[in-house]
Amino acid sequence: MGRYVKNPRVVNHTVESIGIPIGGTADRSTTPSQGDFRFNTDTDKLEIFDGSTFLTVAAEGTTSITQDSFTGDGTTTAFTMSTSAASDQTQRIIVAVGNVFQNPASAYTLSGTTITFTSPPGNAETITVIHGLDSTTT
Repeated sequence: MGRYVKNPRVVNHTVESIGIPIGGTADRSTTPSQGDFRFNTDTDKLEIFDGSTFLTVAAEGTTSITQDSFTGDGTTTAFTMSTSAASDQTQRIIVAVGNVFQNPASAYTLSGTTITFTSPPGNAETITVIHGLDSTTT
């Protein structure tokens, strides 16, 4: 059977909003059910239980995708991007050197705004870095 939503907030016979469970991460149910949702006051995010873990519900909206372009000189390995990327985000950006996509596991590393290649891109090679693909910021 379904669940009954207790104490909906109603104004002038129209539903304005309903209250949902709120609390910190430590206040989560010890036996949640798949589909349970709540507002986490520690993270200030809406979360839903998928049957095995609580997931944050991302806001809908547009993201800003950034493209940086550089030109290799055959000796330089480090280039400064326009925005920062964490070292664990190598799978979330696209990097191409002269129309060849680069494998993040072996071709480059990230640290802040710096992308460092394991070997210098060739002289006059175009380097394209596209990032911001994983953002849920609206």
